[in-house]
Amino acid sequence: MEIWIGFFTNFLGVVLGIILTFGVTALWQRRKEKIATKEMLILVRNELEQNKAILQYHEQTIRKHGDVYKKILERKNDLTSIPTDTLKEYHTQISGIYLADLTTSAWQIFYNSDMIQKMTNRELIIRLANCYSAMKVWMDSLNKDYWSVLRKMMTLELDDSYILFDSIVKNNEYLTFISTYSDEGVWIAFSQIDAMIEYTIKILDKHGDYQYDMEEKDNEFAAFISEKTSKTKN
Repeated sequence: MEIWIGFFTNFLGVVLGIILTFGVTALWQRRKEKIATKEMLILVRNELEQNKAILQYHEQTIRKHGDVYKKILERKNDLTSIPTDTLKEYHTQISGIYLADLTTSAWQIFYNSDMIQKMTNRELIIRLANCYSAMKVWMDSLNKDYWSVLRKMMTLELDDSYILFDSIVKNNEYLTFISTYSDEGVWIAFSQIDAMIEYTIKILDKHGDYQYDMEEKDNEFAAFISEKTSKTKN
């Protein structure tokens, strides 16, 4: 009898040891995954911050570019009324414009990793996906409209500034481009993207590690967007 008691005691000890070992290992693995996810989200958050700065620079640059074209178009019937030096300065300013591409490497790594599959905060993932999607739409629009026109303009290197800008103002493609990016609606849309990035950063800072109610936050988000947009209008 004592032999069987000893056997079952040892057996129970081994089983409990195995269970405890696997339990501790699983807890440790989950902890490692949580740390890795948090570190990855920090990289995504910093990437969003960087993209926000890039987009704001895009806005400043394109607005400045648009102002130049407006001044030229105001005199399109008499370009000779604009001093030669001024036209040359405009051409130098426009041809020197460079808009950096947005970065998405951190998001792509996170999106294609196992971490995103194990993350319980699905609302945050949706918010991040929407944010990056909005940024892509903006950048695609720039590449299609802004850059295609600007690159063509930069190939025009006529010595006579009057002939150069006369050819520009008579080109419907340029005029359409100028009209599009002079429309305040474009910048309202941009301010919404800018606000979306800022709000997503706030969510990452506050809710990156745990669940939050997206429906409740959507009301707050809508108010945040409205405030940012109204500032743009004013």
